[in-house]
Amino acid sequence: MKAMSSLYRAMLLGLAITSTGALADHSEMNPNVTEVKPGDTVRVGRIPGTIYLRSQNDPDDLIWDRLPMYRVGLYPAPPVHQSVNLRFEQDQAYEAKHMYFQVARSDERFYLRLRWKDATEDRATTVDDFRDGVAVQFALKGADTSYMMGSGPDKPVNIWYWRSDRDQIEDLAAGGYGSTTQLPDQLIDGASAWVAEEIEQDSEWHVVMSRPLKVKGEHQVDLSRKEIPVVFAVWEGSQNQRDGDKRVTPNWILLDNSR
Repeated sequence: MKAMSSLYRAMLLGLAITSTGALADHSEMNPNVTEVKPGDTVRVGRIPGTIYLRSQNDPDDLIWDRLPMYRVGLYPAPPVHQSVNLRFEQDQAYEAKHMYFQVARSDERFYLRLRWKDATEDRATTVDDFRDGVAVQFALKGADTSYMMGSGPDKPVNIWYWRSDRDQIEDLAAGGYGSTTQLPDQLIDGASAWVAEEIEQDSEWHVVMSRPLKVKGEHQVDLSRKEIPVVFAVWEGSQNQRDGDKRVTPNWILLDNSR
């Protein structure tokens, strides 16, 4: 980790990080944001070894202005338990909540930056209050794994779960609903910022998660793979969301990590 300097800023201005893939069209609202749908591929950006973030997981570092940004819709997670099914209404159409994400790697670390709108900063967890949260889930055995917490012990998932009440990221594994387990080695670092805007509905969470590329341990996603299936999930405490009541990407997005 090195402090940002005038040289760092100058290098950022000239930094070009390419990212292409089988993607949908650019957003009509912002041509710099690429719309992504489940099944699409996005290329993992590269951060040259000569570039350093101000701090290892700074969610608002200048580097993010130089990396491609993608947007994907999140929808209510399919009910996997009777209690979750109570919130669904027959034939009701649900509007997408949008997740903006960026993905990149340096010579040593893998980074994900996530942004989503949230009018309230919910950090408390009590009987009547619920925290905000976001998770990234990686399929360990390929895209034929169920995106709903894996397909049993033969096709598990690795989950990076950020929770606002502790402002920390948990490194988890699962092999189906109800099997989520905290891994013995907690290898994920991160940082967050809630950005308040004058119009409350425009306020946002910014969260960065990162991990060294090379680690040991069972159920840790292999970040050297050429293709990595990933999905996202968000919990909004102000909407009493917790556990299986969440918004999710309705299937895998493929990260092209081939170069």
